[in-house]
Amino acid sequence: MPIEFLHGRVLDPEELEEIRQQIEEFDTIEMVDPEIRCIVERNWPHLLSKLPPDDD
Repeated sequence: MPIEFLHGRVLDPEELEEIRQQIEEFDTIEMVDPEIRCIVERNWPHLLSKLPPDDD
């Protein structure tokens, strides 16, 4: 698994797994941190459809 950072801190594998699980479990996600969006894009692109549209 790649090394990921969130707000300048290295995420351990358990934290990455927790992010994935939370995204999968939520029915609706209204806001997402841009750094979380990037982590999802790199690691689980199939979950991008669960995230709200990017504001950029």
